[in-house]
Amino acid sequence: MRALENSVLFDAGDPSSCAYLVVDGVVRVERLLESGERLTLGRLGRGHVVGDMGLLSGEARSATAISEDDTLALRLDRGNYLRLRDQGHPAAIWLLEEVHLRMGERVESSYERIVRMHQEPELARELPSDPVVQEGFLRRLWAKVRS
Repeated sequence: MRALENSVLFDAGDPSSCAYLVVDGVVRVERLLESGERLTLGRLGRGHVVGDMGLLSGEARSATAISEDDTLALRLDRGNYLRLRDQGHPAAIWLLEEVHLRMGERVESSYERIVRMHQEPELARELPSDPVVQEGFLRRLWAKVRS
């Protein structure tokens, strides 16, 4: 799928019917606070999966994903993912491993921010830094799909 700059891929509260693998571009993930202010949770670029938690859980989206520039992404429907997983397809197993790895990175990053905010309370409003993009992600996925 192609998304033009500032296109909404999904909104918080939407059903989790798919995830997107970013091939090119940047997707901003944000959450609307009770105050009405938008908080950027992260920016995901080439090789990252957007909407992975909903793909696994099937629960409603917890955040909104917006393309920051013209973006190219591969869409993986939840039903297709579940079929691949149930068949033990290497691509589905690999995706689970990647989500597990990213989840660990998110938790670690959150802990680091909590410690920093405890030490320096004025940092509470600081936006999280952009994640490091893994260049080999697409090559590894393609190798798993072909096997």
